[in-house]
Amino acid sequence: MTKLMEWLTGAVLILGPWSAVVTNTIQNEFTKQYYLEILLFPVLLVALFGLASVAIIAYRVYTFNDCKEAAEELQNQIKEAKADLTKKGLKLD
Repeated sequence: MTKLMEWLTGAVLILGPWSAVVTNTIQNEFTKQYYLEILLFPVLLVALFGLASVAIIAYRVYTFNDCKEAAEELQNQIKEAKADLTKKGLKLD
């Protein structure tokens, strides 16, 4: 199953019963008592998803490692490439 199908299945499983309650297809004491909360449930889910996404990104940026060895290796490769291109006749600034 692809990731798209997983997300669509989850959306249908959540939004199907929600839409049935909102359109009053399903009626009982619980849905009458908590109608406003049920109505705002998708907004709450989107807000929680956004907060979780921001928290994950902030954590990963905070714990991002500096790769000094890799930076030095890349700088050396750039110097070698410039020297090779200069030797072949290309003028670099």
